[in-house]
Amino acid sequence: MAAEPWKSCWFNDQPMGCRDQHHADGSVTIQWRDGLAMTYALVREGFPRSTLRDALGGLWQREVLVQGNAVFSHTHNGNRITVPLRAEAEHDCPPAVRAQVDGLYRWQLARQERPGPIAIGSQRERFTQQLFSLLDRAYALTPADGRFVDFDPFSGTQVSTLGAELQECHPDQAGQLMARVAVQAGLRGRSAGPAQQLGFVLAQTPQEGWRIADIVYSRERSFRLTTYLKELLEQRP
Repeated sequence: MAAEPWKSCWFNDQPMGCRDQHHADGSVTIQWRDGLAMTYALVREGFPRSTLRDALGGLWQREVLVQGNAVFSHTHNGNRITVPLRAEAEHDCPPAVRAQVDGLYRWQLARQERPGPIAIGSQRERFTQQLFSLLDRAYALTPADGRFVDFDPFSGTQVSTLGAELQECHPDQAGQLMARVAVQAGLRGRSAGPAQQLGFVLAQTPQEGWRIADIVYSRERSFRLTTYLKELLEQRP
C-alpha cells in the first residue's frame, strides 16, 4: 500500500511536511518528514476545540477551523502545529487568492510608469482594513515629515519591480494562508539578482473573502510589513 502523501504542515513559523493518522480511540499521531513522530491522546473531546496530551505529558488544545485545517496549541510553552485537511491541495492557491496577488502586481507594474505619489487607495479591496489603513497613512508621509516609506513593500527592495510569480500557498500557524511570491526586481529592465521571496499572509472572512493581511520578508523572518509600518508611524520627527 502506498504511503499517504505529505501535507504542508507548520511547526510554529516553520513549514514542514507531515502526515497525521487518526485512531479509533480519538488519539492522533503526527509523523514529521524529518523522522520524528508524536501521538496525542484524547483527554477531552469537543468540537471545534478538544484537549489532547502528548507522550511527554504536555497538554494541547486542538481547534478545527472552518476549512477543516487543525491547529494544535501547547497550553504552556506556546508551540503551535498547523495540519491542513488535505494533502493534495497542499501547494494549491485558491483562485481568489491568485486574483488578489496577480491584480496587485498588475497595478504595481503599471503605477511604476506614472510619476507622483503612490495612489494606494485604488487597491483598498486587496487588503484587510488594518493593513490598508497602515499603508494609506504611511504613504502620506514625505521626507519633509522626517520619516517616510523607504523601500517598496511589494518587492522588498529599493528598485523597480520587473515581474512577480505566485508559487504556492500553505496554511500558516494561525490558520491563515501564506502565499509565497517570487518578485524579480532591478533597474531599467535588468534584474538585480535572484528573485526576492515574499510571504503574503492572507485572511479570509465570509463578507470580504481573501484579503492581504501582512507581508513577511525572507531576508529576516521577524521582519513583517505591519510591524515596519506601525513603528514608522509611531516615530517622532
